[in-house]
Parts: sequence; structure tokens; C-alpha cells
Amino acid sequence: MVSMENYIFIKAKYGDVEEVYGLIIKRIKWMDKNEISQWNKTNYLDSYPKEYFEEKVTLEQLYVMKDSFSGKVAGAVVLLEEDRRWSMDRSKSYYIHNFVSDMQIRNVGTRIIVECEKMAIKKGKDRIRLDCQASNHKLNEYYHRLGFKSVGKVQDGSYAGIKREKKLTNYIKDR
Repeated sequence: MVSMENYIFIKAKYGDVEEVYGLIIKRIKWMDKNEISQWNKTNYLDSYPKEYFEEKVTLEQLYVMKDSFSGKVAGAVVLLEEDRRWSMDRSKSYYIHNFVSDMQIRNVGTRIIVECEKMAIKKGKDRIRLDCQASNHKLNEYYHRLGFKSVGKVQDGSYAGIKREKKLTNYIKDR
């Protein structure tokens, strides 16, 4: 098992995009193999080509979990302050998108979520939000275990998802 103590959560650089995209392709192949309906059934790569991730680097919205020694990317996430799938309310939220992790590194996904929460708290956000394919029960259970409550549904083309959020107001600032 790989220790997570050598990993850092930082803004991505252009050189990280190839590895992030490689993780996404591996995850899509894994979904096909395990008959999980998520990115592999929604033309994900057409909607999110490499250029999308390069743009997110430019906008400083793509973050990576990286081995501080080897520089290898173990996971990535896009953090947005607005999301068209959510109605504009008065909450101060971060929206998690394009979340991917290396399946060979145990608990890296959970660590990325925790780092997103820490960053949200430091930036004065009161909640963190995401959506997940409604038919992906395992992933919905995972988010539920991490404290994300179901707060609605989203339909975007062929994508049918569940909106989830986690309120951060009860967390200690230096968690």
C-alpha cells in the first residue's frame, strides 16, 4: 500500500494535463470492464477533451494530487465557484467536477475530497457541491459516506444525475 504522506495537492501545470487525461481514460476503461455507467456512457471525452483541461490550468481551476518525490499525478479535480447545473443561491460554494483518481493508490480519492474541503474553508466557502450519475449506486454511496447529502436531481442531455452537497460551516477552520 502506498503512503499518502508524500502526496501534495496543488494547482495543476500544463505538463500535468497528459497524466490527468490518462487517468480519465483508464477510469473509463475500468467502468466498461466493471459495467458501471458513468463517463463511459456519456461521451465524456468529447465533452472534456485535453483542451478543456488545458483551459482549466490557465484559469487555475484544475488541481492535482501529486507524489512530491516522483511528480506522478495520482488524481485530479476541477474546482469551480459557479455551476450552471445549480441554481444561483446565496451560498458560497465550490463545485467539484472532473474528479478522477488512480485506482492503484488506495484512499487518494478521499484525500482529494478532504483537500478540497480544506481549501473551501480557507476561501470562506460554506459548502462543497458535486453531482453524480444517478444509476451509479456505488459512487453515490461513496459520496454519502463522505458526508454529501442528496439535494436534488440534474438532467443534462443523456446525463441523469443526483446533486449532492456537504455543508462545511460546522468544520473547524484548521482541520
